[in-house]
Formats: sequence, structure tokens, C-alpha cells
Amino acid sequence: MGLELLVPIFLVGLAAIGVPVFLHLTRRQRRNVVLFPSLMFLRRIPFREQRRRRIRHWLLLLLRALALAAIVLAFTRPFVENAVVDGAVTGGPREVVVLLDRSYSMAAGNAFADAVDEARQVFGGLGPLDRASLVLFDRGAELAVRSTFDPAELERALDAAEVGSNATRYGPALRVAATVVEESRLPVGEIYLMSDLQQAGWSEDDESTLSAKARLIPVPVGAARELTDADEMPQLADYAVTDISLARSADAGRERVTVTARVARFGTVGESGSGETLPLTLSVDGDEVETANARLSDAAGSVSFRPFTLSQPYTRGEVALEGGDALSANDARRFVVSPGGHLAIRIAEGAGAEDGASQYLLGAFSVADERFRVSQRLTPSFGADELDDYDVVILNDARPSASSLVRLDEFVAGGGGLIVVAGSSSSWGSAWEPLPGVQTGLRDWESGRAGRLGLLSYSHPILEPFSGPHSGDFTAARFFRARTFRPTDSATALMSFDDGGPALVERGHGLGRVLLWTSSLDLYWNDLAVQPVYLPFVHRLVEHASGRSEAVVEFAVNQVLDLEDPVALESAGATPEEAAGLAGESGLIAIAPGGDVVEMQDPGDARFLVLAEAGFYAVRREGTAPGRTFSVAANVDVVESDLTPIDPEELAARLAGPSMDTDEAAEASDPGFETELRRADRERRQSLWRWLLLGALALFVAETVLSNRTPALARER
Repeated sequence: MGLELLVPIFLVGLAAIGVPVFLHLTRRQRRNVVLFPSLMFLRRIPFREQRRRRIRHWLLLLLRALALAAIVLAFTRPFVENAVVDGAVTGGPREVVVLLDRSYSMAAGNAFADAVDEARQVFGGLGPLDRASLVLFDRGAELAVRSTFDPAELERALDAAEVGSNATRYGPALRVAATVVEESRLPVGEIYLMSDLQQAGWSEDDESTLSAKARLIPVPVGAARELTDADEMPQLADYAVTDISLARSADAGRERVTVTARVARFGTVGESGSGETLPLTLSVDGDEVETANARLSDAAGSVSFRPFTLSQPYTRGEVALEGGDALSANDARRFVVSPGGHLAIRIAEGAGAEDGASQYLLGAFSVADERFRVSQRLTPSFGADELDDYDVVILNDARPSASSLVRLDEFVAGGGGLIVVAGSSSSWGSAWEPLPGVQTGLRDWESGRAGRLGLLSYSHPILEPFSGPHSGDFTAARFFRARTFRPTDSATALMSFDDGGPALVERGHGLGRVLLWTSSLDLYWNDLAVQPVYLPFVHRLVEHASGRSEAVVEFAVNQVLDLEDPVALESAGATPEEAAGLAGESGLIAIAPGGDVVEMQDPGDARFLVLAEAGFYAVRREGTAPGRTFSVAANVDVVESDLTPIDPEELAARLAGPSMDTDEAAEASDPGFETELRRADRERRQSLWRWLLLGALALFVAETVLSNRTPALARER
């Protein structure tokens, strides 16, 4: 045991002790003022400094010198080196990283509370030279505290931690922990994983081994602890509302919505769930509409509720399990829906069109009558305001009059969609400016050889759903006749025949778009109408022509909504006018499900709303009344519902790095840094400098009191 100094350079300050000695040995000149009527009888004597030959006040000198010495020693940061304690530290100081799972599955039972308690025990067992970090993780990872000695900082971070709405992913957290350990100068790294160890959170991409200096220590909680402690496999089961679908219909001029919900039982053991009945409740704008039972078959089932009338925009709905279960985050599924979700379509046929030219078109739309409102007219003429209530006009083998073409031009320029089907009786011999091409003739394929579709732009929104394997084959359709068109420079050929001729051409015009199909959409010039791709193709064709797709009624937690993009806002359910208004609005705020207010940036800056919680988000201008403002619903990832844990030993084995023996550990360590760290930590824990400063203050107080009570010094003052 001995006294050492962390900053010995400050010892040069001990030279200041000579100041009291100098003051004691120097006698100050007293100035006695005497009044004389005249100076003629006085003689000028030069001033001579008189020094004391001896020190008369030893006690005061000692007090002043000790006070100055105490201040100097305080700046040198002294500490007592204890050889016994140093020898007790084995294995070298550790870099401890605690990974705390905050995914929503940790809300089951006492899993999260147990994980926090386990983290406190780890932090409470830190040695005098250890450093600790805390990483909070779910789908991502947050380094809450990094490499600290301060237990109070770790405690505050644990107190602030709470369960979120995201799913579990181990990869990001493990990579953060590995980085902390690798960048540390300490020789040993320990990574504690406090989690329910869901197998669903593990990915093969996470199969990255840790370094030799890092050791993973899984600490199972919740269902994983039950599995570890039980003699036999426990019953790990959870029920969740996995999906909802909305079907629209019209009834006496009112829009009706039928909600279908699907529910599933997640678990690895026990009953299969067949024959179980689960009650689910549908609520609309906070009011219960109906409670219905879903019967499970092979651990899954569905139920449809009676239709409700949709009359208000941004109507909020929720389907929830009656009574709930241990994991409540996935017991409900929310949605936001607004009226007017269907597309209004006008089909106009020419006078010379073949009988039943629109038969297959009408059949395709009738399959999904909740999405399309179709009216048919056997003449291609349009009144002044006749097209105001329509989203798309289909000219099926029709050539309108000049006045009707003017109205169609205005309709498309204002944002409407036009689909031109060039059939047998319609001829576009003269060019029309919005048309994406100029007709040049008629193409007949040779007898016995049909034309086929060759080049298709699968990246286009119309054809993108058909890009995957087994998603539809357009090459099976046979074409016997088609009109030849020369696309304009501003047009794009989306589909072409095998001889290179265009089959589907698109061109933007004003705020709308025009699509030209060079053959027929019945069986007169081709057999596409009897192919499996016909129905989805026609649906995608009309939806794209309208400029809008079916609104998304629910989002996933952690998705990002761009409030600066009108197209994204429209896809989330806003009308085109409202989407344009929100994108250019300043002073927007978002109200999170928990009630927190998120202030958005002004227009021109990036305005991304992260849906971090499950529930309803409302976006409005700050200072306005709540009302029925633009809203979206966010739901949790149901994959997290599977509570089946991974074996802790298997997880540790997958991530284990190469072993490190004693000699390798000694080589990997930094002896100089360890010595420096040990000395700094010893001084920090002892804090002798505080006592030295307090002692100096006491000595100065005593010196002042003593000097005031010494008569000789008092007279000199």
C-alpha cells in the first residue's frame, strides 16, 4: 500500500509555499501622518526596507503553508495504491455490453421486467475496472449508453426503457455489440442478451461469428425461461388477428363496407386449434358494431361482419379479440377507410361496333363491383358536364364527333383517364392531339399463324404484378388483326407484338393520361378475353388510367409516410385535392397513438412520418380543431406472435468465435492502458482531492481567525 499521484506535474506548485515565508520575513512600511505648519525644520531621510531577522509567528506560517500544499496536492489527484485489491482482479478489465430486447413480445407476462432486473444484476456485478454499455433493440438497435463507469447513468437508461411495437431482429443488436467490443481497449468482452429469444427473430444473415475476445451470454426470460426451466415443453401459444379485408358495395345509394378478419393461433405444441371458437368485435369510430365468432381450422379461421354504412371520411375501424390474451399488441387490427373508393367508368361504343363488343369488359368489372361503378352508352357523344362524375372513359371501337373530342380533351387535361380501343369499325385516320399515336393502317396476320405479344415493360405499374413466375402468361393469347399505329415522340410503348408493332401505348396529356390498345378487347380480333390474365389486366389498365389506385387501409409499424409526396398521400387515402394541400401545407403536426405531438418540417424540407407505434396517427395543421383529419392506421408485425424460442446454447454456439487462451489474451491486452485505467479508476473511486480541498478551506479559515486574534498582527494590519 502506498500513496501515488495521478498528475504529478502539479507538484511544481509547491513552490508557492515560499510565499508565506516571504510575507513573514518582510516588514511593511507603516505610514503615520503628522501635520506640521512648516517643513523647514525637517530633514529628508531616504526610505530603507527593514527585514525581520527571525520568524515570530510559526503557527500562522504553518497554517498558510499547509493550506497551499493541500491545494497543490488536490490538483495532483492522489490515491492509495492497494496491492491486495489489484491482485484480486483476474482476467483483466471487461467491456460488458447488455442487449435488452424491447420488442412487443416482451410485454407478455413479466418478461420485460425480468429482463430489466437481469440487466441490473449484471451492472451491479461490475468490477472496479469494468466498463458497461446498454443496447436497446427490436427491429433495429439503439446504443443508449456506451462504455461508462457510472452506474447511475446505466440505472437512468434502464428506468427509461420500455416495450415498443416492433418485431425482434437480433442481427442489428449483435453487430452494434460486436463493434463496441472490438473498438474497446479492454482485453475481455462479454455480451449479455436479455430476451425471450424468439426463433422468428433469427435470420441466416445474422450468422456472423463474434471475435475471439467477445463471449455471448444469452439470458432467457419469458417463454424462453419457461422452456429452459421446464422438465417438459411448455404450452407456448398466442392468438392474433392477422389480417383484414374490406369489400365495398352499394345499397340504395349508400356505400356499404363488409369487413372480413382472419385470426390465427401461433404455437409449437399442444392442441392444433381445430374446432376452437374465438369471439371478435368490430368497432367503427369507437362504437361496437358486432361481435362474431371465428371458428379455427388448422389453427386459423376467418369471420365476416355485417356491412356498415360508410358516410364519413377517415372512418376508423378496429377488429379485436374479445377479452384478449397475454400478448395484447396483436389482439387488434386497425384500419382507416373513406367513402368514394370506387372508380367511375363510362364505356362508349361506336355505332358500327360488333354486337357484344363490351360484354367481356362488363364481365371483368362485375367481378369486382365494389371497386368499379360502370355505365355503358351505345353512342360516343358526350354532353357539356356529362363526364364530371367519371374517372375513366373507355372508347370501345368508337370515334366521337368533333365536339365530343373537345370535351374529352378537356376531361383528360383535367386529370381524367381515357382508354381507346381501336376496334373494327372505328378509324382514326386524322390525328387527334391527345392520342399517343397516328394510325397508319390495318395489320392481318397470315392464315394459320397468329400474332403473339412479345416485348412487355414489366416495370410499368400495369404489368408489374405479372412480372413474377406463375403470375400470368400474356404470350398464350393469339392475335389475328390489329390496327397499326406510329407512336408519337412523347408516347411510350408498354406492350408490343412479336413483330415489333405496338399493342399498348401510353401518353400523358395535361393532368391525365391516354392509353391506346391497337386490337380489340373482345373475341373478334384476338382471344385475350378468355385468357386468365384478362381480368387482372383490365383492372390494372383502368386503375392506372384513373391516376389512382385503391387506398391502403392499414400500414405496418415502422413504415415511413412521406408527407411531401402527394402520390404517397393519395395511396394512404387522401383525395387528390387534399393530398396536394397537405404536401404544400406549413405548420403540420402528427398526433401519435400515445398522444405525443410530432412537429413536421415546413414544405420543401423532408417531411417523413415514422409510424413507430401501433394505433391511429392523425395529421393536421397546428392550432386547428381535431375533427376528421387525414389519418392512417399502423399495425404490428404478426410474425412476432410466434413465441417459440431458440435454444440459448444453440444460439451461443452459432455466434461463438475462436477461443482465446491465456497467452493470446495477454497479447491482445494493452498493459499500459490497463495500468493507466486501474490508476484512474482507483483515484476516481477514492476522490481524495475533495478532502484535500476541504482541508485547505478549513486551514484558511483557521489562519484568518488566528491572525485576527493575535494583537501584534492586528496592529500590523
